Amino acid sequence: MKNIENLYQHGGNIYEIKSKKRSSILDFSASINPLGIPAGIKRSLSSQFENLVHYPDPTAHQLAAELARYWRVKEENILVGNGSTELIYLILDAFRPATITLPVPSFTEYERAARITRCRLRFVYLTEDEDFRFNSYSIKKCDMFFLCNPNNPTGNLMISNRADIGNIPVKKIIVDEAFMDFVRGENRHTFIPQAAKSRKIIVLRTLTKLFALPGLRIGYLVAHRDTIRTLKRYQMPWSVNVLAQAAAECALTKDAFRKHSKQLIEKERKFLYERLSRIKGLKPYPSSANFILVKINQRHLTSAMLKEQLLEKNILIRDCGNFRGLNKKFVRIAVRTHQQNLRLVQAF
Repeated sequence: MKNIENLYQHGGNIYEIKSKKRSSILDFSASINPLGIPAGIKRSLSSQFENLVHYPDPTAHQLAAELARYWRVKEENILVGNGSTELIYLILDAFRPATITLPVPSFTEYERAARITRCRLRFVYLTEDEDFRFNSYSIKKCDMFFLCNPNNPTGNLMISNRADIGNIPVKKIIVDEAFMDFVRGENRHTFIPQAAKSRKIIVLRTLTKLFALPGLRIGYLVAHRDTIRTLKRYQMPWSVNVLAQAAAECALTKDAFRKHSKQLIEKERKFLYERLSRIKGLKPYPSSANFILVKINQRHLTSAMLKEQLLEKNILIRDCGNFRGLNKKFVRIAVRTHQQNLRLVQAF
């Protein structure tokens, strides 16, 4: 049993690292677009400062309307939140399921939120021997099931055929598509069209990965209108601040940036995977996201040791030893720009 406190630690804690090192750090631990925030969003944010004297729109109406148009669903199918993680906790608070099934390894906040609601947890282990693939027929009846697609930290699509979701015998399926923006053929894989019509499916999305806005906290979910009504009764007022709403509205207009980012990530993901595969003692796993899971096959080297050695070269990676279903032999590496990826490979 892993230490519970360590279980819920995340990557991207650059503040802790900066407190120990004065040098600048190249962060491969957080899977954020390496191109950074688009210039248009920066201008949009600066124009909103005078609005900070007002409370934000509690319904985020304008943003919800823009998201509905973008996905060709109705506004009543959209709920905006303070990042997709807040929405995970909101869903559990509103529906209070008695039983939850979680594939592992996966995003640790599902388990943390579930334990707060004191529900009964079941784990379905994705095995290394099967490249962490998910079998929908392995799920038994339960109230709620969380599916990270593509999965964090393994990077693979858990369901490539959308029809397979019908085989999962649960009351509610939460599909976390935090990294779906980076998947080739995104529109063929997203469950947003089904979620808008089904009381069974809720899709979580975020704008912070692709548009490099994790510090603002902005996410949303798509679900049946009845599901949205229930969730709104439990959501805290003024959940999403003025700047986050403005940044998200601007982000939805950045089609050229979105296209360029996807092309860059796909090209660099292939490059990084191929170069890591050449390094003796490392086994990278194929990924559809903007990060790669890597196993360390050197007997006396652990993920914590490798992390510390790379920190000496001012490079931060994600130690995956705290993920349930993994061990001290796994790390996760974000895909960054070509020069940054070269620097990482050289450091290895």
